Amino acid sequence: MVVGMKLKNRCAILVLSCDKYSSLWKPFFLQFRKYWKDNPYKVYLGSNTLNCTCDRRVKTILSGNRGDWSSNLLSIINQIPEEYVFIWLEDLFLTKKVNSALFHKSFHFMENENANHIHFAPTIRPDGISKNALFGYYSKKAPYRVSAVGFWNRDHLKQILFSGETPWQFEIFGSYRSSFFEGYYCIRKELFNFIQIVERGKIFREAFEYCEKHNIELDMTGWQIHTQFHRLISDINRFVFHGIIFVPWRIRLFLIDILRKMLATY
Repeated sequence: MVVGMKLKNRCAILVLSCDKYSSLWKPFFLQFRKYWKDNPYKVYLGSNTLNCTCDRRVKTILSGNRGDWSSNLLSIINQIPEEYVFIWLEDLFLTKKVNSALFHKSFHFMENENANHIHFAPTIRPDGISKNALFGYYSKKAPYRVSAVGFWNRDHLKQILFSGETPWQFEIFGSYRSSFFEGYYCIRKELFNFIQIVERGKIFREAFEYCEKHNIELDMTGWQIHTQFHRLISDINRFVFHGIIFVPWRIRLFLIDILRKMLATY
């Protein structure tokens, strides 16, 4: 599927980062260019004060040191002219070829359906299937219907961004704020394969070993590798999270409401 010039000029890729993670930019874009050679969209890199010099095709947008993630993102979004944007994170390295056709169809879907946000994968199960079966939809009150990574209508994203929030707070509280709006979807098939390099300021041991095996050069200056203890905590958190979201959210809310009534004191 060839993307039209009109749509191409209305869509962009934003690789969201910060000065602290600048050592990841070169390997990220090497993987990006390797596995998405036919990317037709303009690529921005958002950071604080440092410019990206490792890829001349990337335009850097600076937010300054505003002190919190959401304020930085809002400053960056305000400098992007395109109507639709796919937000990527600099520590998500591509490992296989990107499904370009599905990328284009997602932007077309946003335009045709007046969508506000599309998850890049069905990590949170949708509440139903849209009339285009490639996409599922999320109901208004569904938790985690907001994901930082994914397709966004830029103006809508600005509406639900509040200063002072971390990415995790944005996904929780932004989901509450988004409950006034329709137009939240997910892609029901794999958009791209990636390996996450960093969690909580440390490099995953598996990611480090993957990069070594595939000759991806990581500058380890200032980085620590996850210990077995950190990995255990991460695995437990992930297990609990996926265990919770496996239960349909309406049932979760029903059970929480019962528990609240049982524990209520007067």
